[in-house]
Amino acid sequence: MIVDDEQPIRESLQGLFEDEGYQVQCAASGEEAVARFRKQPADCVLLDIWMPGIDGLETLARLKKMDADLPIVMMSGHATIDTAVRATRQGAFDFVEKPLSSDRLLILIRNALENRKLARENVDLKQNLDQQIRRDLIGDSAPLTQVEQLIQRVAVTDVPVLILGEHGTGKGVAARLLHHCSKRNGKPFVEVNAASIQELRMDAELFGFEKGAFPGALHAQAGRFELADGGSLFFDEVEGLSLAVQAKILRVLQERSVQRLGSPTSQSVNVRLIAASSHDLEDAMRAGSLREDFYYRLNVAAVRMPALRERIEDIPILVDSLAAELAETLGGKQVTFSTEAVVKLQAYPWPGNVRELRNYMERCHILKQGEHIGPDNMLPLDQSAPQPEADFSNSFHIARETFERSYLLYYLNKHNWNVSRTAEDISMERSQLHRKIKAYGLEKDTELK
Repeated sequence: MIVDDEQPIRESLQGLFEDEGYQVQCAASGEEAVARFRKQPADCVLLDIWMPGIDGLETLARLKKMDADLPIVMMSGHATIDTAVRATRQGAFDFVEKPLSSDRLLILIRNALENRKLARENVDLKQNLDQQIRRDLIGDSAPLTQVEQLIQRVAVTDVPVLILGEHGTGKGVAARLLHHCSKRNGKPFVEVNAASIQELRMDAELFGFEKGAFPGALHAQAGRFELADGGSLFFDEVEGLSLAVQAKILRVLQERSVQRLGSPTSQSVNVRLIAASSHDLEDAMRAGSLREDFYYRLNVAAVRMPALRERIEDIPILVDSLAAELAETLGGKQVTFSTEAVVKLQAYPWPGNVRELRNYMERCHILKQGEHIGPDNMLPLDQSAPQPEADFSNSFHIARETFERSYLLYYLNKHNWNVSRTAEDISMERSQLHRKIKAYGLEKDTELK
């Protein structure tokens, strides 16, 4: 919306923005702007300060009451510094002086709309965050509880965080939870998938560019660092970044400033870096594809997401939750699983982790809608799926404990947590089994029989 009492200015600006593809409405006064906005809200307002009737500052206040997040760019041909300061304090996005520069104005409006888009995305993110956590990080197993506690502790700091784990373990959800629990939760959360952006485009995507900076740069564009200013910048599959880009990111973090391609000046940015990888980054560092200083800058605080096979006690509640969610989102009746069927699910290694379990549950919902699924009518589990690579980085003692814990959970679930029957089945003294249950912290999972 363009608000100005001078018709030539309104018509000139309307033509400028319509040529750029914007939908434009105009108002000749503050009163008309408020009335029009009430009937047809705009995503951004360009507002003159000096107008008859209610002036621009009063119009600004009234529009902000209707939409607190509305970006409003103030303009004036004879404003004082005091007026500009007052407008900024009242929530104006920016202030420009007449005569107006078309290029600067287009950049301002583009950035204002981008900020509004990010603000809306963050509102949606906050609304959906609890649902995402319930879906992907659901469970009360010891490994998952430890992850959630670590995220809570790390979130209150401002250090870079490295999230490690296999594909499908919920690294992206953990990154959003980390941002949500931090002091930056009111600011943008911007994601970069390093593996999905071509190397030739990476500089432009991360650092932004000015009009004419390279062939095809028809207008200026803010980079991801600018868009994440004040918030968090999440690099997924961080090992996909080239060595040159890693060096530039280190410089941005050190200097707290970023320089667009084609710009002679830099601007301050303040972002928290969160990185994730499903690979062994120490191997990448030794192979020379990851800078040592970049790795240690990322690895100030590390969060390791457990594989689903490491928390099989969460599978029953995950199955129930996913079945209910799919019935709600896809429609139809919810599938249910017998104890024996769930035990079979717990025995499967789930190389694709929660993501694979969700895909399996979707197939069950589509093909077995409303059925009670037992061991005899289960859909086949994908035994041909690639198995997770063996991890021999732990000591023999830790590896044995991990196996024992999973082994005991399997047989306890098989016998509905009846200790006597479980002990008999695995040829172990009942008292010894009780000691093992206590040692592995399993007694909290259910009331033992």
